[in-house]
Amino acid sequence: MRTERRAAVTRRLAAFAGVVLVLAGGGTACATVPTSGGPRVAQEDKSKDTLSEPYVRIIAEPPKPGAPPDDIVKGFQAAMASFDDAELRVAKQYLTPGASQRWNPRRQTRVYEGKIEPDRTQDLEHATRTTVTLKGTKVATIDSEGRYTPATGALVEPFTLVKVGAEWRIDIPPDARLLSSDDVRRAYRRVDLYYPPATPATGLVADRVWVPIEPSRGVPETRVRRLLAGPTSSIASAVRSAFPAGTDLNRISVEGDTVVVDFTSQVDAVPSDRLDALKAQLVWTLGDLVTGRTVEIRVNGGGSGVRFRPADYDAYDPNVLTGSPQAYYMQGGRLLQYKEKGAGTPVPGAAGEQPGKFTEPAVLTQYPVLVAALVNGDGVYVAPMTAGSAWQRWIAGKNMSPPSWDRYGAVWSAEKVSAHESRVWTAVGGQPRRVEISEELSYGRIIKLRVSRDGARVAAILDDGLGTSVRIGTILRLGEQVRIDDVRTLIDSRDDQQIEDIAWRDATDLLVLSKVKSGQELTPWSVMEGRTDPDAGPIKLDSKIDSIAAAPDHVIAGADEGQVISYSTDKQAWNQLAKDGATTPVYPLG
Repeated sequence: MRTERRAAVTRRLAAFAGVVLVLAGGGTACATVPTSGGPRVAQEDKSKDTLSEPYVRIIAEPPKPGAPPDDIVKGFQAAMASFDDAELRVAKQYLTPGASQRWNPRRQTRVYEGKIEPDRTQDLEHATRTTVTLKGTKVATIDSEGRYTPATGALVEPFTLVKVGAEWRIDIPPDARLLSSDDVRRAYRRVDLYYPPATPATGLVADRVWVPIEPSRGVPETRVRRLLAGPTSSIASAVRSAFPAGTDLNRISVEGDTVVVDFTSQVDAVPSDRLDALKAQLVWTLGDLVTGRTVEIRVNGGGSGVRFRPADYDAYDPNVLTGSPQAYYMQGGRLLQYKEKGAGTPVPGAAGEQPGKFTEPAVLTQYPVLVAALVNGDGVYVAPMTAGSAWQRWIAGKNMSPPSWDRYGAVWSAEKVSAHESRVWTAVGGQPRRVEISEELSYGRIIKLRVSRDGARVAAILDDGLGTSVRIGTILRLGEQVRIDDVRTLIDSRDDQQIEDIAWRDATDLLVLSKVKSGQELTPWSVMEGRTDPDAGPIKLDSKIDSIAAAPDHVIAGADEGQVISYSTDKQAWNQLAKDGATTPVYPLG
């Protein structure tokens, strides 16, 4: 943790009643903290590798005798931010007995930026009831599953206090846990959980949650326990964990360069054909904590268990594409494969040998490589990248959106039925199937429909006549039936913004190209958090862009004057890939 951030947090909390801060963590630059005894800054423990990360712990203290109402509320705030007290017993000491029974902090966490506003005009000497208000700005909510949802607007949270004997206590608290943005940065971790898809396939689906770090457990144990608790409701219908129901974690330890994960006996019941998926779930969820190490799964502390290396499960990457993905683009009515230094070669087959008959190509990397496109204005056609191949119509329709492939070999497209209605189709091997969708997606014209790289979600640009928006939905596959559930709005632009294009950068993040009053914006969005990517700002634009394509760590765009350009994340600059009428850049999937 940076020194200045730690100092800022310390200064902010120093004004709160009854709070002690200590720095906890693992590794060579951090201190460890005992889980019993009085609070103190413990000496660094270099004798073991905790696989943990540094973080500031808040250890709350009960209310002080005779504390005024505003100090009671400040102390209550500090106690709510203490994750050492999992049951919030200290926080409840700031409440009246009745309020302590009613208060339900587990239902929701509200994240804010603000401060206490005590009523200085009231004579408290003879008062038996008063109100202290927390005023500020709403930032987000975190639900009981750990799903983060941005919030906007003013925050006004009144705390009603009454006299209990000679002491002020809160009688009407907010029915939630209130945490400041600093509290969340200090004590929460954004964690990507991974689950195998419900459809049998080699791969994983990402599910992002925010979880508090419990000091007695640490980061790796927190991640694994949350993985075992199961996916969030937004993705649960599309995945199936390889861990048997009831599996619990005994402990995680380090033996040399091996991370030992000890589970209860339920894990013995994993079928042999699901064991690799289980290992992949585990190492992908632990992520950088086990990079370069060996992982061993044991059962109830038994001897040698199943040992493996995380790198052996790279094939489960939810982003599907690894390394440097192949780029394609259109030129002279043909699809070209980008080589290097501005050179491109027409692809074999109908897409590269028959100019002028198709638009909006999409590429699926399997064997043989397949190209889907809109051909002759009457549907979605597919042709393999093999010499002499011909277009075959997979989905019929006069007003189809650009096609998009999923990782399972299905092509997707939306059909405009009328100005106020759309249908969604998918097809495998030339067999079209209508996808069941809710009114949130069907009412309006779907301009673009893109399937995420892990095959679990769709993103769509929808025009409902009042403006454009970006909607996100979860794909549910049940045998022959396919539907899109849990449709929600990611961006509702209306009059101040027009969404022009979208592209999946990876399994969890979407690039959005939009037109605003000042020009164009290209912005990464964290789909599962419903907000612009907090780790990456807008990508600067030097040229007018008409289309985008993306892959992990790669962005390409069709620009004015017939160019295809590529964005360098490191240099934060655009470079020309192709010119002379080059358009419509393409990466496989997304």
